[in-house]
Amino acid sequence: MKRLGVLVLMSVVVMSGCATLSEDECLTADWYAIGYEDGANGQPDTRIGSHREACAKHGVTPSLRDYQDGHDEGLLTFCTPRNGFNRARSGYQYNGICPPSLEPEFLDGYDAGRQIYQVSSEVSNLEGQQRSNETEQQRIEQQLLEKEAALFGAGTPEEQRRVIYEEIALLKERQGTLEQQRDDIIRDLADAESRLRELRNRYSYY
Repeated sequence: MKRLGVLVLMSVVVMSGCATLSEDECLTADWYAIGYEDGANGQPDTRIGSHREACAKHGVTPSLRDYQDGHDEGLLTFCTPRNGFNRARSGYQYNGICPPSLEPEFLDGYDAGRQIYQVSSEVSNLEGQQRSNETEQQRIEQQLLEKEAALFGAGTPEEQRRVIYEEIALLKERQGTLEQQRDDIIRDLADAESRLRELRNRYSYY
């Protein structure tokens, strides 16, 4: 676990997405620390290619040996069962970077977190459907009130009444469909929430 003191000072090196190093970072780079941060954040060691490209314009060539040593050390932090669980629960897609000696236990946590993520996504999707259903039902109820008022209005021509009556019939048919969908969503949501609670209890040790 060498040079970890340096890593604290190098926290500014943490990068995300496809971000590259600035000129100052290239000129003052500690390639061990950069490799460690990449490994600890689940970045593949091929990321050094992006660093090499970023620093080439400033006349700096990364130290592959130092970077790789740091990256290997960083993977010890990343490739743990608990981290696999937490990453997967947040939607992280594993890219196979853990070494064979660490991967099985990492995947134990990852698979557990992935189950929770999938059911959590199902719950969120059903909640969205429920909100949409409620919004449409409210809209139809308002339309029905307006059309029924027009239907029985003293100044509404007979021909227009027939049109409004047909529109009301269609709205009520749609209302019935929405009510059935609402009942289905409520049932499915209760089932998904039950499965989510069960999974969280099952994997609470993470």
